[in-house]
Amino acid sequence: RMLFLFGLRSKAKVIGQLERTCSKCAKPTVQSAIETQRWFTVFFIPLIPIGGSYAIRCNLCGLTVKGSPEIKKQLAAPKAMAAGA
Repeated sequence: RMLFLFGLRSKAKVIGQLERTCSKCAKPTVQSAIETQRWFTVFFIPLIPIGGSYAIRCNLCGLTVKGSPEIKKQLAAPKAMAAGA
């Protein structure tokens, strides 16, 4: 007999910071852009990426709203401009 341990795991990481007005607390604040990636795991080792999602979280009140993949491009644009200057 062979025993296989498999499952799913989600990993979240902050990919950048945005200055925006929060829709809940109505204050201009810094918000975190978060990328979450789901993985298929075997013996707790992530092997195959299954999908991902993006979210934006207010650092003041904690409100989290769904984001789009374009947020990653928006965060990369200022860095590219700064490197070229």
